[in-house]
Order: sequence, then structure tokens, then C-alpha cells
Amino acid sequence: MLETSAPTSLVRLTAIDVHAHVVVPEVFAATRPHSLFARAEADPSLTETQRAAIAARNDAVVRRMADVGDRIAAMDAAGIAVQVLSPSLVHQCSDWLPPDAALALDRRTNDTIAALVATAPTRFVGLGSVPLQTPDRAAAELDRCVGTLGLKGVAIPTRVGDREIGDAGLRPFWAAAEALGAVVYVHPAGNPDPRLRPYMMWNSLGQSIEETFAIASLFYEGILDAFPGLRICISHGGGYMPFYTGRIARNYAEKPATRRNMTKPPADYLRMLHYDTCVYDARVLRHLVEVVGADRVLLGSDYPVGDPQPVAFVRDATFLTDDERTAVLAGNASRLYGIDIGP
Repeated sequence: MLETSAPTSLVRLTAIDVHAHVVVPEVFAATRPHSLFARAEADPSLTETQRAAIAARNDAVVRRMADVGDRIAAMDAAGIAVQVLSPSLVHQCSDWLPPDAALALDRRTNDTIAALVATAPTRFVGLGSVPLQTPDRAAAELDRCVGTLGLKGVAIPTRVGDREIGDAGLRPFWAAAEALGAVVYVHPAGNPDPRLRPYMMWNSLGQSIEETFAIASLFYEGILDAFPGLRICISHGGGYMPFYTGRIARNYAEKPATRRNMTKPPADYLRMLHYDTCVYDARVLRHLVEVVGADRVLLGSDYPVGDPQPVAFVRDATFLTDDERTAVLAGNASRLYGIDIGP
């Protein structure tokens, strides 16, 4: 039924959205007490009215992430041909669980996302989830995601407990990702720093801080040198990293200890990664394109909580050439994920 779903308007479906979240209700039931959304609802500084409003919004967001019909209607309205479905790690990250329990939840998530893709294979492709705290299990589940379930790769958080994603102990996972040609989408599971708790700054500031640390970890710890064939996309335009490269480049040039695992300047590593357009400000998007190149930028909405008109955001970017705009809307994602949406 959903496979033949057609847009109800004359909007042309020309874009691929690489930042679209899914929640598996039974998995979220287990992970919710450990999520930052639940902590926000329990913030003692809030009034009862404010707490109720936050809880109502959170519940509505979860419902939308689980409702396929609502998702396709939103895609049609925005002109999106294909969504890359990824688990919402802010809601259902499993890195706090023992390895076997984490793997069980991740497998449930992956089976559910594969089933969603099967309901509308011309509209969806999927990314799974892995228990990154145990790299061997993560590598094995990544192989199942790609080889058995037909997913394009996995989404991972920006850190695993106290370990950054460039940690040497995680190299079995990165080796498997490179060998399989899997896409690894890096998206924060939230930042629990108490300084970011007030005013939900864990979301407004913390997510971008996390993405910045993740990119730094990948080049400072030598992951991008050890596995140059990796296919990595960073959420939210790469956080703050692409916008403060001058000081990082200075440290690389002046402080030898900072480059002991690096063979090239930081800017070169930034151009080995991909980034989505979910930055909400055309000036930020312009700078991102200037730093990493239009061929490294992919449309991303952060469905259902982000930009409701991500296609219009890119089409209105007057600093892009026609070819660059086409690449950002669909061409780059088509190449990275192996998606064909036709002419």
C-alpha cells in the first residue's frame, strides 16, 4: 500500500533526506528513563505547566517517528523522494546497558527499521544501530545490518560512555565499516554535562559540541588515516568544527604533540567526511560549503523535529550553482548511499 503512495500535490519529489529519525516504541520503553528527554521532563526548575508542555511535545515527537503514514505525507509535502531512516539515539541509545542486553535492543531496532523499509522500498532506505561499547559485537551486527537486512549502514553516537569514537579500542568496528562499505552516520545521543542542563542547552548547544568532539576524535586518534575508505556523515553540519578551523590549524602547525596521529592538516580530514544541511541558517550553510565543498554536503531535515522545509532551504541558497544545488538535494546522497531516484 505504501509502496505506491503518491504525493497528493504537484510537488516534485526530487530530494533525498539523510537525517530522518525512527523510534521503536518497545525499545524506547526500555531506554526512556536514561534519555535526556526524560531528564528534561523531570527538571526541578520547571513549573508543572512547563513540565507538562515538554512531556506532551516529547510524546508527540515519538508518535510521529513511529507513524509511517504521517512520515510519507510529510515527505510528499516537502518534495522528498527518499528518507534515510535512522534510530533516534537521543531517545533509545543503549550504551548504558550490558553488552548482551544492548545487542538485543539494537537487533530489535534493526529488524524494525528493515521492516519499515520493506513497506515502501522506493521511499525509504535504512540505517541500523549497534552496541558500540563492545566493538566485536558492533562489527558483527553491522555485518548483519548490511548483509542480511539490506540496510545501508548504521547510526552511532558521538561517544560511548566515557570513550570518544576515535578510541583505539573501537577500531574493530571501524575496520568492519570500511570493509563493508557501510555508511556510518554520526549523531549525538545528547550531552549530559550539568552545565548544559538549564534551558535545554544540552540540545541547543550540546549536540553541536558533541559533533565537534567526534570529528576531532576521528582525526586526532588516527581513524581517518587508518581507514581512509570510511563513508562517514556527520549530523547538523558537523557541529562547530567547520566554523572554527583556524585555531585548530594553528595548533596543528605549531604544536607537534597535536599531530602525532595525523599525516595531513585538519582541513583535509574535514573534506574526507560528509555533512547534512540541518543548520537552520543560510549563512552557516554557505560557510560549510566553502570549507568542505558542495560535494560533501547532503540534505538533512532532522525529521520530525527539525526543518519542515529542508528542500526549500537548499533551493533558496543563492550561493549554490545549479549543479551544486542538485548535488546537495540528491546527487551526493545518491552516490554515498547508493540510492537511485530516477530522472
